[in-house]
Amino acid sequence: MWAALLTLLSPSTWAPSMVFQQSRGKYTIVGKTETITDNLNPVFVKSVVINYLFEERQPIRFSVYHITDFKETASVEQKLIGSVDMHVHELVTAAECRVEKEIVCGNQKNLGKLVITGEEKKKGSNVMYKIMFEGRGFNSEYLFYRLNRVGAAGNYAPIMESETARKVKEESVHKFTQIEIPKAALIKDDEDKKAMVEVFGWNKSGAHTSLGRKDFTMTDLMESSTLAFTSGTLRALTCTQTQSFSFLDYVLNGLEIALSIAVDFTGSNGYPSCSSSLHYFDMSRNQYLQAITNVGQILENYDSDKKFSVFGFGASMKSVMPNVSHCFALNGNIFAPEIETLQGVIETYKTVLRKLNFSGPTRFSDILKYVNRMIEYESVKMQQSKYYILLLLTDGIIDDMQETIDEIVRASALPLSIIIIGVGTADFSSMEVLDADDEPLYSKKLKKKMERDIVQFVPFAEYKHDPVRLAKETLEEVPRQLLSYMKSKNIPPIREKLQNNNAASFFDWEREQFSDLLRGKGHPRAQIDATINAGIAEATESLFQVRSSQV
Repeated sequence: MWAALLTLLSPSTWAPSMVFQQSRGKYTIVGKTETITDNLNPVFVKSVVINYLFEERQPIRFSVYHITDFKETASVEQKLIGSVDMHVHELVTAAECRVEKEIVCGNQKNLGKLVITGEEKKKGSNVMYKIMFEGRGFNSEYLFYRLNRVGAAGNYAPIMESETARKVKEESVHKFTQIEIPKAALIKDDEDKKAMVEVFGWNKSGAHTSLGRKDFTMTDLMESSTLAFTSGTLRALTCTQTQSFSFLDYVLNGLEIALSIAVDFTGSNGYPSCSSSLHYFDMSRNQYLQAITNVGQILENYDSDKKFSVFGFGASMKSVMPNVSHCFALNGNIFAPEIETLQGVIETYKTVLRKLNFSGPTRFSDILKYVNRMIEYESVKMQQSKYYILLLLTDGIIDDMQETIDEIVRASALPLSIIIIGVGTADFSSMEVLDADDEPLYSKKLKKKMERDIVQFVPFAEYKHDPVRLAKETLEEVPRQLLSYMKSKNIPPIREKLQNNNAASFFDWEREQFSDLLRGKGHPRAQIDATINAGIAEATESLFQVRSSQV
């Protein structure tokens, strides 16, 4: 939930403001401020609450009215001074969550300004309890417990139930895993308010045996740690409080979301001059462009410099890159692959499309290795003030499944989400495997499972006529994935950016590494610098030799 507060800087005598939110092209009223009279610069106290959704573009309109008469029959057209149109994410990502915009009404100017400030409206406390219980002295072989909130009338409402623990016979104890429970759900933020725990002996028939119940306060539990029952004791081995942060907590404290894009240019996409091609020259029917646009126009707003690293794979480039590459910079410069603004990405895509020779096979691992290496380097430099999204667009089956799995498992320990959009109508069953909703991926190379779920697969064909749903399906998992990373690394929201300004950027570092490699093989420094400065699409010695002969 998001609350907006308004300040009007305008020559208005009576100044109420109404807030409209757009859905499917139609605006509906979501809130209205109080009316302030005889004030040229009114400050509205009443806030308007708006639902914030990261995965959607949320158009919103603030309309200001001049009231000359309070009769209900007065028409809206006569009262309207003007409006401010914007998107909710503009307010979310603005410095200090403050936006100042000119009020407009058709071609009329100098109508005043509207200052809009926002804040997250939280639903109670974000404090969590972490508790690990151990049962001792209970005769049942299988044991579980249930935590209950105590109501004002003394009634009990179950909040959570533990797993069923089997008795460790050598120690005569039941060991439970650690639970996390919201403080507000259990005791409504009052540590001296009673809660209740009930212990059960588990029975496979479902007729579980109650072994006793006990009222307690969290103050008591943290001080004494032991709850005594007639048939045994429940002891809190750990009982601590931690804060649970929201996605907005991180965004509002300056966390940036950096988007990288990788595009499949393999031959199975079809040559762009053919109308059946997924990369068709007619951009109104080009599915890759539609996907990039619909997702990019949302993510662009969360990146302060509006620069995106864009790569291609599965093609060669006439004269510039004669051999097939599985990771090349779309702008022809692997040491400066960032393209400014989403519109810049679109124009570069259109231009390079005519220079490529589509080939194959389809490989993801080269792109993933590069992005993983970039994030591992940048995470040290930026010190956790950035989260990354890789948007990977492809038309079908990949030829390096195990290598790709290895790199995804590696990436699961990094601040990264991978979004795969399947373009066309090919067999995407391998993409479903990478999505790993049912079974975590296992890396044979790293000999471990993925640390967290980071992959989201979306078939473009199902949503190509509905860009709103496409963006929603593509991005709705990102906030949860970001929070899972931050929680796994115990990283709180940090307002101050801790960037190490003495460290070179990843791209400069890559350039130096490549330059050192070439010098070690006897290439002159002047030749290396001249070739790299001219632009090289892929960091390989063979391509360097081709490009150096052209410089």
